[in-house]
Amino acid sequence: MQEAFFVFITKISLYPTIVFTGLVMFVTLYWVVSLLGMADMDSVDVGETGSDAAVSDLSSTGFFTGLMLKFGLYGVPLVIILSLISLIGWLLSYLYTSFLHQNFDSGVLYYVFGTGALIFVLVVSMWLTGMIISPIRKNIARIPKRNSANNVGKIAIVRTLSVTDKHGEAELNDGGAGLILKVRSDNSTSLLKKGDRVMLIAYLEETHTYQVARVEDK
Repeated sequence: MQEAFFVFITKISLYPTIVFTGLVMFVTLYWVVSLLGMADMDSVDVGETGSDAAVSDLSSTGFFTGLMLKFGLYGVPLVIILSLISLIGWLLSYLYTSFLHQNFDSGVLYYVFGTGALIFVLVVSMWLTGMIISPIRKNIARIPKRNSANNVGKIAIVRTLSVTDKHGEAELNDGGAGLILKVRSDNSTSLLKKGDRVMLIAYLEETHTYQVARVEDK
C-alpha cells in the first residue's frame, strides 16, 4: 500500500502532470476560501453583444479572452471553469505520465514530449470543459433576469470576513434560497465584518456590485 502511494505521488510530481497537480491544489484552496466567505466567485461574462457575435470577432478582444470565447468558457463562475480544466487536465496528463512518458527517462526528449503533451492536454481539457458547461450556460441564460436595481434599499447580511472597496459579499433573503451579492464599502473608519447588517444603497452596473452602508442595531 505504501509503495503504491509512493508511486502515485511520484507520478503526479512528474512533468507535465505536476503543472495540473498545482492547478488542482490551487482551485481546491480557492473553493475552501470561497466556502469560508473569504473570496468572491466571479462569472466569466462575454458582455451584451452575445456569444456568437463575440466568437466571430475575436480580433476585437484580448488573446486570452478570445481563447476562452472560442472554447465556450464563459457564462459560469470562473472557479468552476478552472476546476474542470484542472481535473480533466490532471487525469489526462496522469495517464500520459503513466503509460507514455515513462519511455523518456531524462534528457531533451523528456521535456520536448512533455511540453507537447502539456499543450495538447490543455487544449483538450479546455474543449471538454466547454462542452460540459455548454448546457449549464444555456439553462442559466433561460432564467429570467432580475432587475438588480430593485434590491436597492433592502437589508442584507455580510458573509465575508470584511467588506472593502474591492472585496465583499452579502446574503440577501429573497424568500427563497437567498441571493449572494457582491458588495463594496468606502467607509474605512468603520470596517464591516461578517454578520453585520447592511443596506444596499446603490447598484453599480459597471462593476455589478452594490454600495452598502451599515445598519445600526436598535
